[in-house]
Amino acid sequence: MPALSKSLTFTIGTSTHVQVDYPNTGTNTYVFTSIREKGDGYYGSSDGFHTVAFKATPTFVGTATMQATLATNPQETDWFNVGSTTSTYTALNIRSTSTIDIYNFTGNFVWVRAKISIDQGAVQSVNYNH
Repeated sequence: MPALSKSLTFTIGTSTHVQVDYPNTGTNTYVFTSIREKGDGYYGSSDGFHTVAFKATPTFVGTATMQATLATNPQETDWFNVGSTTSTYTALNIRSTSTIDIYNFTGNFVWVRAKISIDQGAVQSVNYNH
C-alpha cells in the first residue's frame, strides 16, 4: 500500500498547487476541487477511517469541505459532501493567526477530494490521511 499521508493538490491553470489563493481579480466566490485521492475503500480496507486537516490563512473567508464517492470511475455527479467535515470562515471571524481544523470521518470511500469555496484569503494546505 502507498504512503497514507498526503497533501491534496489543486490544478489551477496549467500547474498544481497545495495552496489555494483568492485571485486578485474579481469579487466573486471561486470554487476549487482538489485532484482525487484514493480512499480506504479503494484498498478494500474495512475500517474506513480517514482524517483531514484544513490550514487557512487568518484572512480566509469561505468554506472547506471533503467530498467522496463510491464510484470507481467517478463523474462529477457521483461526488457528495462528507458529513461533519466542513469548516466555514466568515468576515466576522477574521483571525490573527492561521487556523487548522481537523476532522475524522468514516466510510469505505473509493475516492476523496477537497472542495474549497473562497471569497478572500487562502487555504494553505489540505492534509489527508487514511
